[in-house]
Amino acid sequence: MNKYLIKVLNSFSDKIGLISSFLILILIILVSLSVILRYVFSIGFVWLQDLYIWIHAIFILLGISYTLKKDEHVRIDLLYRSWSKKTKNIINFVGILIFGVPLTYFLIKNGSDYFIRSYNLNESSKESGGLPNIFILKFFIFFLGLLMFLEIIRQILNFFKKND
Repeated sequence: MNKYLIKVLNSFSDKIGLISSFLILILIILVSLSVILRYVFSIGFVWLQDLYIWIHAIFILLGISYTLKKDEHVRIDLLYRSWSKKTKNIINFVGILIFGVPLTYFLIKNGSDYFIRSYNLNESSKESGGLPNIFILKFFIFFLGLLMFLEIIRQILNFFKKND
């Protein structure tokens, strides 16, 4: 059961990473289009600027859990790099419990409140001509919490699988 769950979580995380990397291409196209329209044709659209800001935010929010899965997050490893693999695994496990679990709880709890409030208010961009339905963007803060929760479960299962 654990091996199957780990496989499903790995696959899901990889798909999220793929979606996140695809958003980079969309972001490059949108920013390029905005620059061309603004500086070549002297045309600017607030909704286009909002859109590429949204895509950038969503790319980051989706990419965080994938980066954690790949162990490519930023760390200051003055001591860490010289430790054994087993010590690194223990430090990572303790770090997940001390920092990851509370952060995930915070993101899920506050992210859902933030999303629901925005949805109930039918919140839109503060800029005239900006994008409506900001709750869509705010949903991804809550979704990050869910992704982090799944990644933490995957890492905990992997920790106990390796330490059987």
